[in-house]
Amino acid sequence: MGRKACVNGMAYQKIHGDGMIKDITIKLGGTKQAKRQYESVRADIETTFTLPHETAMDTEKAMEAYKWELRRAKILFREALMAATEEIDGKSSAPKAPPVKQPPAKPAPRKVLKEPEVDEDALFESLKSQVMQDYLNKQESD
Repeated sequence: MGRKACVNGMAYQKIHGDGMIKDITIKLGGTKQAKRQYESVRADIETTFTLPHETAMDTEKAMEAYKWELRRAKILFREALMAATEEIDGKSSAPKAPPVKQPPAKPAPRKVLKEPEVDEDALFESLKSQVMQDYLNKQESD
């Protein structure tokens, strides 16, 4: 005998003063037969999301966002129903993937930087020529 879930769902819309739908609440609930006779498992979820103003103004984008959120709500509902079934049947779910242990990272060796050698005479000559050029430019502008 198959064990299918009976699912009920509703979506509530909050219409703001400007006539746009911005807040949508999705409620999903379902019942599934448990392994033992005359027992059933029930799971309910409720999720609310808010559409950004730009998305709410465009009907196609709003419907795409609603469809995406509905898919997300269905996944959450399935996970809640599986968790409730495992709890009532006495199983605990195994982790999907074992945790990955990473070895501690070794610090990289530090490099000693040498100070660049500066030719002070060349630096003085370049500054001297810049000051001279600035002085000549100022005299020409006066």
